[in-house]
Amino acid sequence: MKRLFLFLVIVTLFISGCTSQKKTTTYPLDIIPFICVYENDSTSVLLSELFYADSYESVAFHSDNSVIADYDSLEMSLIIHAVNPQRTIELLPFTFKNVDYVIPLKIESKIPKTFQFSPPDTPKVISVFGSFNNWNRYEIFMEDEDNDEIYTATTFFDPGRYEYKFFVDGIEYLDPANPDSIPNGLGGFNSILSVEPTFQGREPFIFPDKIVAGENGRIDFHYIIDRGDFNTPLSKSHFVALFDNHRIPDKNIIVFDDANKMVVSLNHRDFSLDGLHRIRCVLTNATIRSNIVETYVKDGQVLPQKNEKIVWNDAIIYSLMIDRFYNGNMENDDPIEHPQLSDRVNFQGGDLEGIIKKIEDGYFNRLGVNTLWISPVYETTDKAFRETPPPHRWFTGYHGYWPIHPRNIEPRFGSNEILKEFITKAHKNDLWVLKDFVSNHVHEEHPYFQGHRDWFGELELPDGRLNLRLWDEYRLTTWFDPYLPSFDYEGSREALETVTNDALWWLETFSFDGFRHDAVKHVPNTFWRELTRKLRKNFPNKNFYQIGETFGDYKLVSSYVSNGQLSAQFNFNLYWPARMAFVTDSSDFKYLQMEMEKSLDYYGQLHVMGNIMDSHDQPRFAAYAEGDLAWDEDAVEAGWNRDIHVDNPRTYKLINLYMTYLLTTPGVPIIYYGDEIGMTGAADPDNRRMMRWGKEVKDEEKKLRMQISRLIDIRNTHSSLRYGIFYPIKADHVTYAYLRRDFLETLLVVIYRSDNQGTITLNFPQELHLQQAQSLYGSDLVTWENNTLIIHSQPLQGHIFLLR
Repeated sequence: MKRLFLFLVIVTLFISGCTSQKKTTTYPLDIIPFICVYENDSTSVLLSELFYADSYESVAFHSDNSVIADYDSLEMSLIIHAVNPQRTIELLPFTFKNVDYVIPLKIESKIPKTFQFSPPDTPKVISVFGSFNNWNRYEIFMEDEDNDEIYTATTFFDPGRYEYKFFVDGIEYLDPANPDSIPNGLGGFNSILSVEPTFQGREPFIFPDKIVAGENGRIDFHYIIDRGDFNTPLSKSHFVALFDNHRIPDKNIIVFDDANKMVVSLNHRDFSLDGLHRIRCVLTNATIRSNIVETYVKDGQVLPQKNEKIVWNDAIIYSLMIDRFYNGNMENDDPIEHPQLSDRVNFQGGDLEGIIKKIEDGYFNRLGVNTLWISPVYETTDKAFRETPPPHRWFTGYHGYWPIHPRNIEPRFGSNEILKEFITKAHKNDLWVLKDFVSNHVHEEHPYFQGHRDWFGELELPDGRLNLRLWDEYRLTTWFDPYLPSFDYEGSREALETVTNDALWWLETFSFDGFRHDAVKHVPNTFWRELTRKLRKNFPNKNFYQIGETFGDYKLVSSYVSNGQLSAQFNFNLYWPARMAFVTDSSDFKYLQMEMEKSLDYYGQLHVMGNIMDSHDQPRFAAYAEGDLAWDEDAVEAGWNRDIHVDNPRTYKLINLYMTYLLTTPGVPIIYYGDEIGMTGAADPDNRRMMRWGKEVKDEEKKLRMQISRLIDIRNTHSSLRYGIFYPIKADHVTYAYLRRDFLETLLVVIYRSDNQGTITLNFPQELHLQQAQSLYGSDLVTWENNTLIIHSQPLQGHIFLLR
């Protein structure tokens, strides 16, 4: 049977290869992502969000009976109507500079859900709000249409898990009819809504299998199909395959229904394989679709197993605060003197020379990270300022987020020459460097605020309130504090031009490799579009990575991620359930898996969203794992009022377990300084303690650092962890197991979060024919029984296996 299968593949591909076809040589467009369009609805998108070009004058779109495109050439905006879609995947053809392309579309169905609440008294204002509308209390209002004192509101959802509350005349309520709730990290709880997909069966899944080199430079990509509940005989009509932004013709595709296999054939006559490209395949019909399997191809080959830093999927980021990392030059130490200022919010001596010394010592190379994200280097104020919210503590700008000049470096951190030396040495040690860029606000001492008050929004609102920390109500204008004015870019084009030019100056002067952007959702999209346009125009051969910080729902977060704006954002929506799943005994990995599915659906298999365990804005994982911090308490006050530290060896095991997950999932892993030795802390500023070195690091912490370094090494030497598909095997109360697979290998990752020894039984798709397991990390006590792997695990242990 196998010989017959191979014979048919060779014969069919030989015939297709002899058929003439116009070679796909193209204007090098960005890879256009799949655009979501709801059935019988429309979606609007700017062309600059899809791909960058100096001019869009020669573009033309081609509608059909399923999808209609309305293009506004003046606004360069496109409205896509899904009027009569035949499948869950559609393609919108267009021509640009006399070359044919397609925009891939995901056709979705909206799922209605009705909320009900009976308030204690007749309300003036009643609404439902939650993670699905960025916690906007004044958007989804409820009404009592039947005069039965039960207020209702219906809204539409994508499948997923959502948090919500009711808002009645200024008071927030949990849903009394819903027993499911979760701590919100702010001292309270939120109700939970789970929305199941309309298709209740098991969706099909496409696995990369192998690559076979044929004659005359032909490359055959073999795929395995796990049908799931897709019972229709497989045919070419069920598959959509793309080479970059071009549909791969049916003649280049072979489907073997009886073998559950598909082959995509590419050759140099039909496709320009030189350089970096992407192949995407999906199985689809009118009701369901498979995963979208994606593969990088460079010069006709898949990317290598060993990390060569070819794409940003290869990044492993180490995030550090300059002032808190290492003091390399005590002569520039200059803490601010103030009688009410705590040392924990004052300058503690860290500087750029300290980071240089750690580069020279080989610290980052030994750990295995390859990218440094440093906190802002801007010159900051020499004074202490009082925070507005009670208890009105005094702070300094040690963190770098209070700039008083757009292009000066803080003298406590170094100078222009030292910053250049740092970046040069980082690059020589194979380290990318990201600059933390602050675009939302400045300090009141900044010359922009002193000389251009009209560039900034108003602090006083018409209703008499101060526009302070109204994160969602006045998202684009709110101030952090009265001494931190926020730009009004929508009201001042001059401000937008000036600050985006400042960003260019930093790249031109210091050779950074990208930006981490602060407070992204408080800056309008027009700013990010203009900044990215300038980057693309002024650095045409440079692939900068731009990652932003936005707390909000998927719609808001993803609205800033596109070819015309940011490369990525921190994946907080995946971080919240991950943190809960690893720490809370009552939690379940199935909720994390639900969020993982949603994340992959939004951003794709090869996304470069940032995955974290800790950050300078969140309580450290160790504080929750140790039990020093409760989910329903004020984490800021806990840090000020309690001595939080790690005593229990179990905490280090949980950190190692989380790191096993972090370093084996899709996206870009980010390690916050001190994670590698299990540093703890509550919320800001307790999570920003001085990094510990040498004798200050305990033996248990050194052991953890070695374990994390080993995990990083596994990611660096196994391509499936950086580019492969993600396939869940098991997600329950104590076990999270999944496959990462590409054309070169299959890895199994198993997270076992139990305090007892246990036996883990895992079943795999029969089509994969897996028979052997080589332990790379964790237990090697495994046995195979038919298509089942049995793992004998120690408590709180992570496992990584190479499967064959």
